[in-house]
Amino acid sequence: MDLNRAGHAAEHAYRRDRFVMPQGLVYLAGNSLGPAVAGVAQRLVQTCEAQWGQQLAGAWKKHGWLDAPQAIGDKIAGLLGADPGTTLVCDSTSVNLFKLLNAALALDPTRKVVLSEQGNFSSDLYVAQSVGVLHPDIEIRIVPRAAVVDALDRSVAVLMLSHVDYRTGQAHDLHRLNEQARAVGALTLWDVSHSVGIMALDFNASGVDMAVGCGYKYLNGGPGAPAFVYARRGLQERLHNPIQGWLGHAEPFVFSDGFVPAAGIKRMQVATPTTFSLVALEAGVDLLLEAGMPCVEAGSRELCARFIEALAPHLRAGRVRLLHEVGGDNLSGHLGFSVANAQALHEGLMAQGIVAEYRYPDLLRVAFNPLYTSVDDLGRSVESLNRLLARV
Repeated sequence: MDLNRAGHAAEHAYRRDRFVMPQGLVYLAGNSLGPAVAGVAQRLVQTCEAQWGQQLAGAWKKHGWLDAPQAIGDKIAGLLGADPGTTLVCDSTSVNLFKLLNAALALDPTRKVVLSEQGNFSSDLYVAQSVGVLHPDIEIRIVPRAAVVDALDRSVAVLMLSHVDYRTGQAHDLHRLNEQARAVGALTLWDVSHSVGIMALDFNASGVDMAVGCGYKYLNGGPGAPAFVYARRGLQERLHNPIQGWLGHAEPFVFSDGFVPAAGIKRMQVATPTTFSLVALEAGVDLLLEAGMPCVEAGSRELCARFIEALAPHLRAGRVRLLHEVGGDNLSGHLGFSVANAQALHEGLMAQGIVAEYRYPDLLRVAFNPLYTSVDDLGRSVESLNRLLARV
């Protein structure tokens, strides 16, 4: 196939010079850890030397450190297609999931089921299972993907799913599943870690109740970046944070003995903001807002479609097997495919400066972020993959 034709969407999104990346490297692992945004190191030095170094404790207010979780949360809300005041940057994805699951289960004691699917991200299932340990009357019901809709009934309190399957890259239909959950009175709780920053989400239109997401994948916030928590406006005041931290208090600096939850999404905050990590995360979010999510998604889909087309001969020959049928709205920013000798194939790609991901026993994942992956990068990857597959 001619990988040099068209490429308009990917070219329009391309901003590789805005990242710190080794020259000549093809990076197809942004679904695991995004690269550093150019200028982040300088921002961190500025925060350390000019703010912390010169202002000390005064920097909390003077430089907005305490307000950053909400301010950056509002920016992330723009990537989610959500309203300001619905998203807060704090804690980790798992901790936020724990908070929302417990809060949602407390809303209607007659509903005893958390519904999820087999193969959901393992950490998410572990968190759900830990909630089940704390609440022995709660059932953590885990069913095959194809059985999720049939398992939705009026015993379900929360439908907890990952928007994008971390292995395959297949995306759920947010709008359809939210409607089906709402029809039986269940709430939805989505993990959008593998879709925020690469897909043009619209939480308002699709009716998302609650969500969590991570900051170090497509948001490019760096290793250990804080996560975010989302709850639609009409739900926030009903949610009780099971981890009552001082910054989730309505008046944290009164230091009263009793806990009074803050208004809105801020009640989901627990600990002191992680200032340096927030500085790095904001740089990644700002770049995505500048590029625009429709532009990023269009470029990613174009690269992904070209890659699938290039794989076609290997798919027909049975050398490669995509882990799901791709096309239309179920396509995300990465693809997972099964191949014999996957570990050796991965090592071969890495030796040629092409960073993909291997997962035991036979899975390769490749992510297509048009902000730093060009049509030429794709062509080079396909050529290398073809040579390596010819030896399988």
